Amino acid sequence: MSDEAARQSGGSSQASGVTVSDVQELMRRKEEIEAQIKANYDVLESGLQVDDEIVEFGSVNTQNFQSLHNIGSVVQHSEGVSCLRRGELAQVRNGASQNSRADQ
Repeated sequence: MSDEAARQSGGSSQASGVTVSDVQELMRRKEEIEAQIKANYDVLESGLQVDDEIVEFGSVNTQNFQSLHNIGSVVQHSEGVSCLRRGELAQVRNGASQNSRADQ
């Protein structure tokens, strides 16, 4: 906080109680959050694509699907997604997409 800003707010820059270590901790947390955002973005970018047909989402598949609550439970436990992409089975787990030949 500049001295002018401190005077306008009725305090001083030292009276705010913010230390250099506080700022360093906030910067460290910011970097961690940005890394998590980047990892999530990478999953989305390499995950589902237009015309993919979801055939399995973690332990939920076309045979045992009952409601979206099933999917919510899977998401909370970070299980992967399987889909058919141009006739091949693609499995998306932790940001990595792996393709294998579909038997269907």
